[in-house]
Amino acid sequence: MLRATVTVVVMSLVVLAVGLPLLLIGIVYPWRALCDLGAALWSRIILYCAGVDLRVEGNEVIADGVPRFYMGNHQSALDVPIIVAVLNGHVRFMAKDTLFRIPVFGWILSRYGFAPIKRTNARVTLQSLERMLDRLREKPISMAVFPEGTRSRDGRLLPFRRGTMKIGRRSGLPIVPFSIEGSMAVHHRDRFAATPGPVRLVFAKPIPAEEAAVMSTNELHDRVVATIARQLGQPIEVKAPEHAVFLAEGI
Repeated sequence: MLRATVTVVVMSLVVLAVGLPLLLIGIVYPWRALCDLGAALWSRIILYCAGVDLRVEGNEVIADGVPRFYMGNHQSALDVPIIVAVLNGHVRFMAKDTLFRIPVFGWILSRYGFAPIKRTNARVTLQSLERMLDRLREKPISMAVFPEGTRSRDGRLLPFRRGTMKIGRRSGLPIVPFSIEGSMAVHHRDRFAATPGPVRLVFAKPIPAEEAAVMSTNELHDRVVATIARQLGQPIEVKAPEHAVFLAEGI
């Protein structure tokens, strides 16, 4: 519990120390490179305080820095800083709209291209996603999503939501399935504690944008799920909610 408390306190202090300058600068001009630098610093401090021993496989996939659309499983609140740290901050997420109401933190999310997802209002969510897609076409940057929509309690894959696949296809970016294993053991959603330990992050071979564009939603869904399930050594499940939005709880 002590480590978890320290992590939360340090995270809050970093948000204030890094976030306030970002917010003030963003009022005039949302300088993407500065946001990326601040996000990378924030995420690495969190992982250090939580005791994450991160091991990455597939570094060659991300070495060129090309914007891509990342889809992966969700085990812990640490998954977001893990992805942010590995991608050096050059990534944006979709997150539940309540996070955008947090002073400083939420204002930064709004100003620097993160997309709010409102569970109870599909129309507002679709408008938000359309704005995000417009920004991607104008100035591409990597996006990362957790198609399960929530964190797994036992590490097993939950159904992947097909709405994520539709957004991925329309983004015009190569799609990269990824798996995270071990983050739940460091920080479980049901316990306020942080237990130092190894976390394995694996990037799969990208699906080219032109290939994803001609795939059906079901085809893309089944391929992404199968890839991640194999990486985790789990049975392959292809069932998913037909009408569901997605969000990242851990951001």
